[in-house]
Amino acid sequence: MLALALLTGACLPETVDLAYSFEEGSTVAYRMTARADARWDVGGRGSGSYEVSFEIEETITSVDDEGATLQVEMVPTETEEEGLPSPGLERRTFSLRVGPSGEVLEALQLDGIEASALGQDELAFIGTYRPALPREPVRLGDEWSDQRDIRFGTDIQAIESTGTLIGFAREGDEELARISFAGIGPLTWITDLPQGEAQLTGDAETTGVALFDIATGNLDEATSSTRGSFEVRVIPSTGLAPITGTLDLDLELTVERV
Repeated sequence: MLALALLTGACLPETVDLAYSFEEGSTVAYRMTARADARWDVGGRGSGSYEVSFEIEETITSVDDEGATLQVEMVPTETEEEGLPSPGLERRTFSLRVGPSGEVLEALQLDGIEASALGQDELAFIGTYRPALPREPVRLGDEWSDQRDIRFGTDIQAIESTGTLIGFAREGDEELARISFAGIGPLTWITDLPQGEAQLTGDAETTGVALFDIATGNLDEATSSTRGSFEVRVIPSTGLAPITGTLDLDLELTVERV
């Protein structure tokens, strides 16, 4: 991470407009790393972890009054697993529509398959990894709230989040806004465990910090931590009767523009 020079009080703007900017035909590249640690008691106690990195390239294919359509390519570059399968270990291409505050307006397709035909675990990959921004100009210390309805097939999960403008910084010629964010909500999830396919039902809470490039309207970098506790129902791959139990999951996510 490059060192940042903090802006002095005399340089701070009265208000600042924090909105993602989308220009048709432009491309932005990111590097994302996910680190997960899990502890479960599902037919016996166990634990595991993984770390996986991706190169992500976003291309703006169209822009209208409501937002933009993005074509996104995710390429895994490094993977390390210790008893916990990591998701999405193949090259993926998906498209979606997003709004100016970073909200996903509509998932369109994944690897050429229409979103309406995708399962929950596949739809989970269709996102932008952007924290929510305010819908109007803000001052230093201002807080905003956001609620997003995330659709998984016929299910809708409401995630509530807050953001705060906590500072400014400069990196070279870039003027950056420093944002803290937090989100909480109920979560129903389908994933893989060593015992088989697992349905998770519980609550998850996320906190994080992001740097936003004010002039270009791009996320510069973001780090977040998610903590979740879940009731688990596993359908074993061996065809045996379902197993129930609990799982605690910690997920660290880092996204950096390159």
